[in-house]
Amino acid sequence: MGLNRSFIGKEYEPSVHVVSTEEVIDYAWAIGARNLSYFNYNGAFNFSHESPAGMAPPSYAVTYELPMLEQVWSDPELHGGAEQAKKNVLMLVHGDQSMKFYKPIRPGDKLTFRTKVVDIEDKGSGELLKINVLTTNGNGEKVVESDWGLFIRGVGSGEKPKTAPSNGQPGKEAAPEPAIAFRDIIRIPADITYRYSKASNDMNPIHIDEQVAREAGLSGIIVHGLCTMSMTMRAIIESYLDSDPSKLKSLGVRFTAPVYPGDTIIVDGWEKGRENGHVVLGFDVTRKSDNVKVIKGGTAEVEV
Repeated sequence: MGLNRSFIGKEYEPSVHVVSTEEVIDYAWAIGARNLSYFNYNGAFNFSHESPAGMAPPSYAVTYELPMLEQVWSDPELHGGAEQAKKNVLMLVHGDQSMKFYKPIRPGDKLTFRTKVVDIEDKGSGELLKINVLTTNGNGEKVVESDWGLFIRGVGSGEKPKTAPSNGQPGKEAAPEPAIAFRDIIRIPADITYRYSKASNDMNPIHIDEQVAREAGLSGIIVHGLCTMSMTMRAIIESYLDSDPSKLKSLGVRFTAPVYPGDTIIVDGWEKGRENGHVVLGFDVTRKSDNVKVIKGGTAEVEV
C-alpha cells in the first residue's frame, strides 16, 4: 500500500529546542570529531559538560529534528493504518540528505524549527518521503535548513520511474577523472551505531538490533546514513577547510550502499567550480574492502 498523498504539503506546529553543551560534546564525540571549535569556548579547552562548548558540528541540527521526523514517518494515517505503519517503518532507510548552514549553532541558542512534508515520490521499488525542516533563531534569522529523503522499501508501484532522455552524443569521449583535492580515510568503530544512536536521538532498531536488521532484509546492523554523512562532513572540514566548520555552507549526499560497523571508507573530493561566491566540491565515499561507493555524487559548498 502506498503512502497517503494527502500528507503532501502538511506543515506541523513549530517546535522549540534549546541547545546544551552536553548535546554538542556528545554529538561531536559520536562522529569522531576532535575539532577544537566544538570544545573551545573563549580560549578554554573543555572536555566537560559543566562549561559551555564552542560551536556545534554543522550537522548537529539532526539531533533535535529526528524526534519530530519520527512522529511524521510513524504516523498510522500516513501508512493507512497502524499495522501497515509498523511494517513500513521496519523497511525505512535513509535515501538522501541535504543541508544548508546559515549561522553556527552554539550552546544556549534557543531555536525554533518547523517541519513540512514536501512530497511523496513513487520510485517503483518503494516510495520516497521528502521532508523539509527549517530552523530559525530568536531573531527570526535562518540557522539551518534540512531536506530529508526517507525511502520505504516495498510500497511502490513496482514500475520503474521514467527518466529524462540522455542528451549525450554517440561516440563522445567520457569526461576525464577530476583531480583529487583531498582524501581522507575513516575507520568505522565497531560500536559506532550504539554511540551515534544515543547522541543523535536516532533509535531505529536496524542500527542497534541484529535480529531486527535481518528481519528488515539487511545482512546485519548498518551504520546510520547520517552518521556516515557526518563523518564525511568531518573529513571535508579537516582535510579541506583547515578545520574551520564555519566555512561549510551546504552539504548534500545520496546514500547508495549501506555501511557496516568495522568498515573502512575513503572520502575523495574535488573542486567543481564556483557558485554564489563559494567553491563547490564534489565527493564520493568508497568502502575500501570491495570498492563499493556508499555515497556517490556528493556536493558541498564551502567558503575559502
